[in-house]
Amino acid sequence: MKRNLSLRILPLFLSVLCLLASCGTGPDPEETETAPTETETAALGMKDRPVSEDYLSVVPAGEHDVRILFLNVGKADAILIRIDGEGWMIDAGDRDAPPMLAAGMRLLDLDSLRGVFITHTDSDHVAGLPRFLADYAVESVYTSTISADWDKVERVRGEIPRVALDPGQTVKAGEGVWFEVIGPVRYNPRDDNNSLILRLRVNGATLLFCGDMMTDEEKSLMYAGMDLDCDLLKVGHHGKKDATSQSFLLESTPSVAVICANREEESDSAHKSVLKALREAGAEVYITEETPVAYDVTVTKQGAIEVADADVPEPEKIRFVSVSKSEQLVTIENAGDTDADLSGWWIVSETGSEVFEFPDGVMLAPGGTLTVGTNHYNGEPDFRWNDARVWHKSKEDRALLIDPWGSRADFTLSE
Repeated sequence: MKRNLSLRILPLFLSVLCLLASCGTGPDPEETETAPTETETAALGMKDRPVSEDYLSVVPAGEHDVRILFLNVGKADAILIRIDGEGWMIDAGDRDAPPMLAAGMRLLDLDSLRGVFITHTDSDHVAGLPRFLADYAVESVYTSTISADWDKVERVRGEIPRVALDPGQTVKAGEGVWFEVIGPVRYNPRDDNNSLILRLRVNGATLLFCGDMMTDEEKSLMYAGMDLDCDLLKVGHHGKKDATSQSFLLESTPSVAVICANREEESDSAHKSVLKALREAGAEVYITEETPVAYDVTVTKQGAIEVADADVPEPEKIRFVSVSKSEQLVTIENAGDTDADLSGWWIVSETGSEVFEFPDGVMLAPGGTLTVGTNHYNGEPDFRWNDARVWHKSKEDRALLIDPWGSRADFTLSE
């Protein structure tokens, strides 16, 4: 593993950051943008934000228990991290992510989080946040200072404080371990390029989380002299070919690369040119669509990075009997030979991203059935889904039945 990464960048970083703040210059004069003004920052309620310690003055130390789940939430990003028993999250997926977030919390034996980092406000990074905050205690929500629109977070965070972060700051994750803020270093009209970039150095390994960073932000970081060397790279922008440039790979040299993507939903994600470049750079590549629930990453106390599919219990034999578009009614049955506890089970509409969670304590006997109807259903179902219409009448739709550990069964609607 790469150890004792150089902190050679301080003079260059400070001088360039001052230059960017004063005149907005970047690596290409044609891409020059203006950073948000102090008035704009104050309008977001962030003028008196707490300032964390400069990462150039922190020295990672100690041996830590570290597990990271890169959840399969379709094309979206959702990453859960446990460090010495305390939980963190980077991005919250789309509207249909809560069942998988809940499964990840169970897998890591967490019932609350120290913090949630939202890299930027695209729906596939932030739309799962409202339901998650309603279900779990979170101490703080972290964002970058720079963004086109943080109102999406402001509207849902409630009483949870939002802490805006600038490059060079840190968030302490335990004794001798910090999340270090690498970017963004300048404002860009494409909010993907305002992604919060985080580095985690722990147990002698370095992990770099890149949100939806594209080549413009990559250039900004390299121009600022940021140390991008890492062992594990969470690849930017879902592995599309507008990110992960050759020059960026020469700087980062990851041995493990994880791409949050689903090529059925976005055919240009996990692009073959990016996969080729990563492998030629020596990285072992993992794409979240290829794992049933999540990639479970362990950073050993010796600094090795171990990747495996999350180990989940064998799912109970609960299955769809029917899903009616016209009636807006779902029928499921217990095909097993023992009583099934449906606590923590979910039904998801893949097209509309609506989710329904069964209440705690719902039991289903062997051979038994129950029904879930929307508000459009005129009868009396066993449970009511509080949406007028869930199943799309004209578009192809698919129903997902998700157990408490993230195992899924699907049903394609035909009428």
